[in-house]
Amino acid sequence: MKNHFTTTFLNVILGFLVLLSVGFTYLVIHREPVVADSAAEARQDNSNLIKVNAILNDTAAYNATAHDPELAHILLIAQEKPATR
Repeated sequence: MKNHFTTTFLNVILGFLVLLSVGFTYLVIHREPVVADSAAEARQDNSNLIKVNAILNDTAAYNATAHDPELAHILLIAQEKPATR
């Protein structure tokens, strides 16, 4: 290491790049609560879907004994169309 200026300069550049990568990593980590929010939203959506399916099953069981044509038509429509956002 004869050339101290070159070594110092390269070490400064390396340190700057390390700090820059740490800064970018920090920004990425703290901008990712979207993933946690999405997971919580997915759990809520799944819970709602389970509730809707339970209501549809109960309604289908009721319709098996009541034989209401309007209710049968509503159940047919609900089974044909998947839930979309």
